[in-house]
Amino acid sequence: MEHKTFITIRWGEMDALGHLNNVAYFRLMEEARVQWLESLDVTLSSHEEGVVVVNVSCDFLRQVHYPATIRLHSFVDRIGRSSIDLHQRMYIEGGPEEPCAEGHSRIVWIDFKTARSAPIPAWLRQRLEAARADTHV
Repeated sequence: MEHKTFITIRWGEMDALGHLNNVAYFRLMEEARVQWLESLDVTLSSHEEGVVVVNVSCDFLRQVHYPATIRLHSFVDRIGRSSIDLHQRMYIEGGPEEPCAEGHSRIVWIDFKTARSAPIPAWLRQRLEAARADTHV
């Protein structure tokens, strides 16, 4: 199951050339990632255990200009023992159906008391596997 997030970009997110600033892409991916995690009922304010992002990357494919609303599709690429690889595609809403950017994140389940990775809980693994099965036909 793809999770879709819609975010309207702000004028202040443009760079000197009038394009969406590269840093803004990472903020957009972060917001979509948070909404995706919340849709899976992951509590982001827990002090016991939860997720941390250990790697994030973005391929910039097409320029984005103000005004625009970005549609982000987030889906699971891989589920490991304690990690999740998340793939995100960004589209300009109402524009061509070609991604303007593609991002990847590696998220790790952490036991905050020990500050070490921990196995993904069974309840979350089940939801992740169901979501992954829906997107990999």
